[in-house]
Amino acid sequence: MSPFVSLIATACLTALLATGAACLYRMALGPGAADRAVAFDALANVFIGIICVLCIRWGSALYFDAVWILTLVGFLGSASIARFLERGRVF
Repeated sequence: MSPFVSLIATACLTALLATGAACLYRMALGPGAADRAVAFDALANVFIGIICVLCIRWGSALYFDAVWILTLVGFLGSASIARFLERGRVF
């Protein structure tokens, strides 16, 4: 891997970790359930981004299947939380 790509990957990982810390803060101290739900969704997306950047950095496509599964689970979780907050029930 070229030094430029390594530098960009390190910068992206740093930004994603800072964003993840902000999401954890919002999840812990959020004023309402909706804020915590949005922070959870953002944290799931940050985790997916970290996996993608690490795959690029390592030069491996091994974990991209896990990314697809995590994306689907994150979407279903967000949709369930939104429905619960709107109607008070999931089903």
